[in-house]
Amino acid sequence: MGTEKIHTFKFTMEDTNGKLEVEGELSGETIVPNYDDLKFKAIIALLNSIDKQNFIITDNLPLFDTFVTEIEETIIEVSKYESFQGKNTKRE
Repeated sequence: MGTEKIHTFKFTMEDTNGKLEVEGELSGETIVPNYDDLKFKAIIALLNSIDKQNFIITDNLPLFDTFVTEIEETIIEVSKYESFQGKNTKRE
């Protein structure tokens, strides 16, 4: 991986009250505008690092199920549209 192709994307997520829930930074090679391929790679890497057992041993399995459902619903919505953030053009 050559450093001339490395790009960095910073992100944050806030709750409905504007309180910061998570922030991060992704770095890597990207060939798609707005680093969307890099974002997918990061999502996959993070999903592969999750251990359901940690939710079980802390008695938080309902939280695990909530997150899985939210991820599934988001993927379905992202897949429906040509442009998910901003102007939504539904795919045929």
